[in-house]
Amino acid sequence: MSDERDQDERERSDEAERDLAAGPSGMRYSRKWFLVLAGTFLAGAFGAIEVVRRLVGSAGGAGGGLMGKVDDLFGPFPVRSIESVPDKTLSEWTIRVDGLVDEPLTVDAATWGSLERFGETVDFHCVEGWTVDGVRWAGVAPKVLLDRARIRPEGGYVVFHAYGGEYVDSLPLSLVTDPRTVLADTLNGGPLPGKHGGPIRLVVPAQLGYKNVKWVTRMEVTDKPVQGYWEERGYPMSAPIPG
Repeated sequence: MSDERDQDERERSDEAERDLAAGPSGMRYSRKWFLVLAGTFLAGAFGAIEVVRRLVGSAGGAGGGLMGKVDDLFGPFPVRSIESVPDKTLSEWTIRVDGLVDEPLTVDAATWGSLERFGETVDFHCVEGWTVDGVRWAGVAPKVLLDRARIRPEGGYVVFHAYGGEYVDSLPLSLVTDPRTVLADTLNGGPLPGKHGGPIRLVVPAQLGYKNVKWVTRMEVTDKPVQGYWEERGYPMSAPIPG
């Protein structure tokens, strides 16, 4: 029965991904995006291939060939990933909440399904200069999990860990508990596709995309910020949406 449920989840996620690819792009590009694109081509053949490989990461590795990878880069909702897409469904997923909390907990699929949910429609902004307008997310507020774990007074930040263990990022509690911040498991009305962070990803509408950690499997409460994957490579710790 569990195998049938997992297969059904995968099929619905694949269908949601096809719907996303077929729909209108709703994308906007800033001057910065065109400069990034121009720089890619000016880098020469070898450099361009390396840039494409690094931007796509392993997100296009699940299939689709070259056209699939190109669509991941320039499609209606471009993909930027560092880690491989986990081969797990929502029914197999868990999130650990620990660190500076009084009651560490592990949220499994049954618990997740019992939590209060909310949805929102927000624009998604990438540091590269592109924006996807009107993305519909739904899921559970991180605050719901943190309230159950009972943060200690010295806890002021949350480090979000991705499934593969390589990608992390941290946020102050003020952003984690922002009413718009969500641990999303759906995208545009369907199950969140794996390459977009499914089964569960962090969505922080007030911050640029690299702060929106995919494949969240652990929330660690700390007393200070932790440099994330891109911060270690020169990106700022705070990434507010330019306005």
